[in-house]
Amino acid sequence: MHDPLLDRLRNLDTGQVSDVLDEAGLPNHALASALMPLAPGQRFAGRAACLRGERNVAGRAQTPAAPADTFERVAKPGTVVVIEAGGFQGGALLGGFVALSLQRGGCVGLVTDGAIRDADEIRDLGFPCVVGAVTPVNGARRWRLSEVDVPVCLPGQSDGPVRVSPGDYILADGDGVVAIPAGVAEQIIADAEELQRIERRIGEEMRGGGSRTTVFKANPRFDHVRPARG
Repeated sequence: MHDPLLDRLRNLDTGQVSDVLDEAGLPNHALASALMPLAPGQRFAGRAACLRGERNVAGRAQTPAAPADTFERVAKPGTVVVIEAGGFQGGALLGGFVALSLQRGGCVGLVTDGAIRDADEIRDLGFPCVVGAVTPVNGARRWRLSEVDVPVCLPGQSDGPVRVSPGDYILADGDGVVAIPAGVAEQIIADAEELQRIERRIGEEMRGGGSRTTVFKANPRFDHVRPARG
């Protein structure tokens, strides 16, 4: 199903969305800069498909592993797969074959605090990934996918872990990744669009010779932003 909010979100920058989320009273929204893009300059926006996993420790009671085709089942058009690795980076959660399956299913990107492998192959696919690490080690015997369609937590930039729920909006660009709760996404996107218009006007006036102080005073950046009501 087509989501017009995603079309609008793709035209925004993470910095604009971050500023609006701050002003709206939602400061814990940016993922840690330690999560690195697999390729520079990648930009994507989608709805979160959330998964969680854990270390595969023999002899310990564990939740049942998710079915083998889980990645293929969650790869809906317009989704960003968001994986909480449970603190594990000792092996890859996925590689090139899974990335190809996700891409074929319409998934627009991957965000995880875990590791992946086949990095060159995934770059060649043009499949955007933001990851905690890259490794040649196969994680299949060391880690297991255990929960699907549940809220997950990934490292945040400054205010502790960022909670991402299924269906939340994810935007990534060269500055990083931000998460927008689904319940306030329409408001946040609309306010960020207005900020974008204001900043374009500021840029035009400064390029025309105006001083930053004078131009900013004449174009208040956040008077329009409303408290978030989700």
